[in-house]
Amino acid sequence: MNSSLRFCVLLLFLGSLLTTSLALAQEKLVFRAPDEGPFTQYVTAVLEEAYAKLDIKLEYIELPRARGEQLATEGTIAGELGRTAMLENKRRDLRRIPFPLFTFDIIAVADRRDCGYCPLSKIESLAYVDGMDSITDVVESLPHQPSIVTPIDLEQVLKLLESGRIQFAFMGDFQFQSSELSDNPHFITHKLSTETGFHYLNEEHARLIPQLTYQLQEMHENGRMKVLREKYGIKPEPAVEPIKRPEQLTVVGAIHPGLLNADGTGKLWQIAKSTFPMFTSQLNTVVSSWQRSIQLIQEGRADALIGVRPDQRIENIILSKYHVAYDDSVFLFTLEEPNEGPICISGPRFMENLVDTERPFYRASNSLDCFALLDMERVNAVVDYKDNLPDWTEQPYKKQKLSDPLPLFVAFSDTPRGRSLRSLFDTVLAQQSPIVIDK
Repeated sequence: MNSSLRFCVLLLFLGSLLTTSLALAQEKLVFRAPDEGPFTQYVTAVLEEAYAKLDIKLEYIELPRARGEQLATEGTIAGELGRTAMLENKRRDLRRIPFPLFTFDIIAVADRRDCGYCPLSKIESLAYVDGMDSITDVVESLPHQPSIVTPIDLEQVLKLLESGRIQFAFMGDFQFQSSELSDNPHFITHKLSTETGFHYLNEEHARLIPQLTYQLQEMHENGRMKVLREKYGIKPEPAVEPIKRPEQLTVVGAIHPGLLNADGTGKLWQIAKSTFPMFTSQLNTVVSSWQRSIQLIQEGRADALIGVRPDQRIENIILSKYHVAYDDSVFLFTLEEPNEGPICISGPRFMENLVDTERPFYRASNSLDCFALLDMERVNAVVDYKDNLPDWTEQPYKKQKLSDPLPLFVAFSDTPRGRSLRSLFDTVLAQQSPIVIDK
């Protein structure tokens, strides 16, 4: 009798252990690890907080996208953190949480140096991550089918693009923003579509859907999602408001021989005179120094500043999407015998950042003054473009390249009106023949 009782107690104990183990197992869900970046950090933070309210912890494992989708369908992992509704067309075992978790844009990325403005009508080859259904749908709608490569991860796609082995890469805007390419001004992007992302669970976990939906809705209504967006720097692009046709616009530029000449000629003035009159009745062009030009646009006395490099970092301005030319290389010019003088600069402030030196800088009013001071050995070196070398030089200067050519843009004030003017300018420029614009 005692043996039977002990056996029953043992069975009850083992049963309780099994129940406890199952309960503990239900407190942890495993998903495919997302790509790193602020956007995915925001999405995982939202889901982790929502699941925490249900006493469930999330864990992640590194998997290729296609493999993760397969394991989610089989129930080996819990589901997919965030996918578009197109997933349901091929994975019936995955259930959508009916709350729009995020939106993102599908974009095309290409190198300006290869294709200028890179219109999609000229696409010959592209790559995108295998398993991205929303991109596959966009690709199938292209007017003609280019050569396509689908690597298993974004890193391989980026390497193909940077090496020039493909012409275009298609990806989510959040993927681009988290990559090193987003800081590379040579790459241009085009928006292809806007998508909505949802959280998906394997049907094995379908019981969680009502509770999870409630928690997500609660986080949205009480402002918690907004707080998390701000924490991770997820900011929507400011809306472009339509404006009345301006009676007149003033475009300012600093002298850059061949591009912006003092007499109003040059490639960039030609572009300004062919684009801005399309949306204004009167165009005023002003030639000034760099410092004065920046002051005019920051004070609102000029509407646009033409010929700006992306590394100039001017406060409270935004750059056009399309470039208007490519800048020249910047050099450091010195004499054969160095002296203890300062370094002379007459161009924009960004040139100072190109020189790794402890020497002070001397600012002259123009390039010829700098080279005259160098010849008199009153300065140690000159930072300038090769085209600004004086005609009087009898002996060549020593030169060191400081910067390769970079695209030049048109700058506008970072205000509602400035954003509207930029949109008008980009629209007109894109419609013009790209033959006019240097790559």
